[in-house]
Amino acid sequence: MNRIPIVEHVFQHALANPDKKAILSIDREITYDTLAKTVNAYACFLRDAGLAPQGIVVARATNTIDYAVLYLGVHLAGGVICSLEKSSPVSTITAVADQVCARLVIDSEVEVDGRGWRRLRKTVFEDAANYMDAEQLPFPDLESSADILFTTGTTGVSKGVELSHKALTATAENLICGCGYTEDMLLAVPGPLNHANAIRKLYTTLMIGGTVSLLNGLMNLRAFFNMLDLPYQNIACCLPPAMIRLIFTVSKDKLGDYADKISFIESASAPLPEVDRQHLCRLLPNTRLIINYGSSEAASSTMYDCNALPGLVNCIGRPMPNSEILIVDDDRNIIHSSMDHMGLIACRGDVVMKGYINAPELTKEVLIDGVLYTNDIGYIDKDGFVYIIGRKGDVINVGGLKVAPGEVEDAALEYPGINDCICISAEDRISGHVPKLLYVAEEEINLREFSSFLATKLESYKIPKQFEKTDRIARTYNGKLDRKFYRKDLG
Repeated sequence: MNRIPIVEHVFQHALANPDKKAILSIDREITYDTLAKTVNAYACFLRDAGLAPQGIVVARATNTIDYAVLYLGVHLAGGVICSLEKSSPVSTITAVADQVCARLVIDSEVEVDGRGWRRLRKTVFEDAANYMDAEQLPFPDLESSADILFTTGTTGVSKGVELSHKALTATAENLICGCGYTEDMLLAVPGPLNHANAIRKLYTTLMIGGTVSLLNGLMNLRAFFNMLDLPYQNIACCLPPAMIRLIFTVSKDKLGDYADKISFIESASAPLPEVDRQHLCRLLPNTRLIINYGSSEAASSTMYDCNALPGLVNCIGRPMPNSEILIVDDDRNIIHSSMDHMGLIACRGDVVMKGYINAPELTKEVLIDGVLYTNDIGYIDKDGFVYIIGRKGDVINVGGLKVAPGEVEDAALEYPGINDCICISAEDRISGHVPKLLYVAEEEINLREFSSFLATKLESYKIPKQFEKTDRIARTYNGKLDRKFYRKDLG
C-alpha cells in the first residue's frame, strides 16, 4: 500500500463517509466532511497569515476539536506543529518559540515584543470561517517535517523531537497492526495531545477512519464511563498506567462491566505494574490488553498482548512491521542477548525521528546512521520477544548485584494497602547502596510483615533495606515515576 500523509487519509474518509463522526468531545462532535473542509479553510488562513512551507507553529494543545483542526491545518498548510502542554506559562511558550525558530505562535496571551515570529489568537473556527470556499491545498510530502514533540525531561533536559510525515504514518501502521484498529471503532483518548502517546492515537484513528473521543484527562471519571455507555459495540481506550491505577482506586472493578464492549486497552508512556496488568486480565479476559513500547523519538516499536500470551513478566512484545529492535553493549556493538546476557535496546526503522530540533550535538548522542540508542536495559529471547528490565541510570548496584527498581515496585504494589510506591537508591555504609522504598498507604503498614511478604517475591538483595511513608509519589504530568526528582532530592 502506498503511504500518504495522515491529513490526506482524513480527506479520503470525508469523500467515502462524509457524515461519519470523526471526533467527539464533551460538548460537540464533528463529521469527517466538516473536519476536512474546516482543516482546509484553516490551512488557507495560516498560509495567508504568513506560514511558509516547513514553517514552525507553536501552540498550547488542548483536548478539543479546535486543536485537532489546528493540528491538521498546520500539516495541510505545509507547516510543522510544535505542541506544548496546555498550562504552559507564557515564558515557556516564548522560550520554545525562540528555540525552534517559530514562524507563528497561536496563543491569546503571548506578546510578540519584536521577536522573529508572529502571534495569532487561538480562534480556530472563527479564522477558518472566511476560507470555507477556498480551493483545496495540496497535501504535504512524506519526507517533510510534521511534528515537534518535546520530551518530558525525566532523564535530562527537555528536547524537541522532530518527526516527518513518514514517521507519523509508519507509527500509525504499527499501531493498527499491533492493536487491531478498525474503522468501526470508538477510541477514548484522555491523555494530553501535546504528549506523543495521545496525539498518535488521535491521528491513527483518523487514518483508519474510526471515531476519536477526546477526554480532558480522567479526573472526571463520570465522563469516561459515559463515553463507554455510548452506543458503540467496538470501544477501545488509550490508558497510561497512572490512569489505569486511578480507575481501579476510584471505581474499583467497574471497568469489568464493559468487558463485552472494550475491544482493546493500549497502555504506554510508562511501565504497567504487574499487579495492575493481572487485574486488567481478570476484569477483561476477552479484551486485547496491549503494552506499547516506544518513545517520543521512536514510536510504538514493540507491542505485547497480555491476554493473548499471559505470564511473560517484563515482556514488551515483538517488533512491529516498521521497527527493528537491536540489543547492543555499552560500546553500541550489536550482541546476541538473553536473560543472562542483557544489553541496551536500540531501534531503527521508519518510526525513528529526524533528530532533536536545532540540536545536532544532542542528536548525535543517540541517533547514528538511522539507529536510535536508548538507556533501556533488555534482551530478546529465542522466540523473538523483547524484554525490558529498567533504565541504565535507574538500576541500583548492591555490592555488585544489580537491582531493577521496577521489579521491586511491582512486588510492593501486590501488598494490601500499598497504593503507590517508588524504589530508589540509598547510601549504605556496608554495601555502598541499597534499595529504598517510598510508599503511599492510607493505613499504617507493619514493615516487618511487609518485608516478609517481599521476601516471597524477591531475592534477598532486592528487598528494600529502608522504607519511608510519604503522602504522594512524584510523577511527571503524563504519569511516569519521576526518578530524576528523587535523585535531585538526594543531592
